[in-house]
Amino acid sequence: REKAPEPLRPAQMEDQGVEAKNEAQGPQAKAGLLGFDWDCTLTTRHFFRVFANGYLKGDMAVHPHCAAFETWCAARGLPTKMRAVPPGNWANDPMGAALEDFCRRAGEATFRKLLREVFLGGEERINLVAEALRQARRSGLEFAIVTAGSASAVLRALVAVPEWSQFFPVSHVWDVSQSRHKVSSVMATKALLLRGLSPQGGRIMLADDSLERDRPPAWVLQATGVELFKGPLPYEGPGLDMASLQELLRAATGA
Repeated sequence: REKAPEPLRPAQMEDQGVEAKNEAQGPQAKAGLLGFDWDCTLTTRHFFRVFANGYLKGDMAVHPHCAAFETWCAARGLPTKMRAVPPGNWANDPMGAALEDFCRRAGEATFRKLLREVFLGGEERINLVAEALRQARRSGLEFAIVTAGSASAVLRALVAVPEWSQFFPVSHVWDVSQSRHKVSSVMATKALLLRGLSPQGGRIMLADDSLERDRPPAWVLQATGVELFKGPLPYEGPGLDMASLQELLRAATGA
């Protein structure tokens, strides 16, 4: 005589109910792909210009955002000019060479602190952005970074920000030099890169502070289906604040 099955506990009933619901609905549809520019969109100051232009030559007048970097470094006795090209293959990679030199001299822990305080707006903003991305990801939204700077420099920065790196895998961090398409607009190149990351269709939105200076041609937007975020995001300004980020996420998810 077979033994009667034990009655399900409430937690088991809930788990099986969720599984049955998921099976009936099929895989969760992705809400789409949201592409971010890096400098002055996710960052609050221009990471690339400060290091690849300012620190590389020791010229702290080359860009307004160098002033905060110079002040932060001066208070800690840290260098603001690259001493020499560090060992390794840095041909055609001034940003990578500048970061490597700074990290060798100041230390990785100091670079982490500099990045978080000077370029990302501090701990509160970092955590608020992470929570907003976490909530949007629950709706099925995926994220990417497309930059006119250096993808490897962005990845090096993300290592110092684990709160954010979980949303941007290596496969979804690109710079425009890696594009197979030849177009005159940087924004157009970014749109084409994003569609390459999501070739099966689906909604894509790009947030970039450079939109007001570099609007991509209509044919690129038609070919890619990429939408442009037109909310408050001034050129080389302080990046997304929480109000503009929430507006962006609502637009990207269609909420």
